[in-house]
Amino acid sequence: MWKEHQVMYLIRSSIMKFLIWLTVLIVLWLISSLYVQLIALALLAVPLMNIIINVCWHYMPKQMISKLDDKAVFITGCDSGFGNSLAQRLDKKGITVYAGCLFPDGDGPAQLRQSCSDRLKILQLDVTKEDHVQDAVKTVTSTLGNKKLWAVVNNAGIAPGGEVEWTPTEVCQKTLEVNTVGPYRVSKAFLPLLRRSRGRVVVISSFLGRVNTCGTGAYNMSKHGAASFTETLRRELIKWNVSVHGIEPWIYSTNITNEKLIADDIKRNWNNTSTSVQEDYGESYVERYQKSMCFVMSLKRPSSCTYEVVDSLEHAIIGKDPKIRYVPGLIGQVWTEILRFAPVELFDLGCYLSTPRTVKALN
Repeated sequence: MWKEHQVMYLIRSSIMKFLIWLTVLIVLWLISSLYVQLIALALLAVPLMNIIINVCWHYMPKQMISKLDDKAVFITGCDSGFGNSLAQRLDKKGITVYAGCLFPDGDGPAQLRQSCSDRLKILQLDVTKEDHVQDAVKTVTSTLGNKKLWAVVNNAGIAPGGEVEWTPTEVCQKTLEVNTVGPYRVSKAFLPLLRRSRGRVVVISSFLGRVNTCGTGAYNMSKHGAASFTETLRRELIKWNVSVHGIEPWIYSTNITNEKLIADDIKRNWNNTSTSVQEDYGESYVERYQKSMCFVMSLKRPSSCTYEVVDSLEHAIIGKDPKIRYVPGLIGQVWTEILRFAPVELFDLGCYLSTPRTVKALN
């Protein structure tokens, strides 16, 4: 009964908000004056302005810094995905790249060694370990020569799956350590070099750093933290002429969004859950939950479109007028704006309808 009450509350609240909006609209229309019209148009112009700016920026030619051979860039999470692609692109442009990899002898680093120039240097880096980060700073400092560290890109990240009740606290802590504390630790360590070069810090967050969906609680928390860190650091470093930029991608096809890996991760977390919790939910609930999460992942942008994220990263690093915040691709921008401005009750209802709604204990 309580579940039905909650659902009806969400429906009633959504209808009530719509009716209030419609009433206000009618009243404003009835008392319409030039003053009211100007206010309404001004309010409407704000989201339209954002859409127009994003569309124009997406298609307009980008001006880039021309002198790149005196610059070096440090990137975390280059084993695969965006970090690996970005390292290859920057290397081709003549930039010295320091590629931080969790597994320096893995397939991703091997690909970098094969496809990139001798300028690229691979460093073993676990962003959760202070000694790894300090060793990276020493290596970069001692090998820069007459170049300057122009940018630090915080790309390393993990994305565990599963509802809060059956995601171990240790998994949540690990996610925060990698996705939130990692950028904090790495950026802070390299700030002395960046202050001298008046360079840039880039942090890859997510659209889930602005909105929240169910089933990704630990990831949502970590990306909200990363987005907050990005904004705080940007405001603190203005006085040093060091710019800070956030990248907030939609869902893209990478290792982190692989459906099988996500399903396996959910199952692993479920298997570590207490027997009493498993009995309450039931095995069939988890199976349906895995399918619903895989359906959500099917909305991701294909691997052929990951260039959209790399384009944003490249512009944040070497663009003449880099943006404060990037939401790569028009599709990502549209979805992010819809989710940001959707009423809370409507969002809750959508999450409820998109996940399994029955558990064994309530049958």
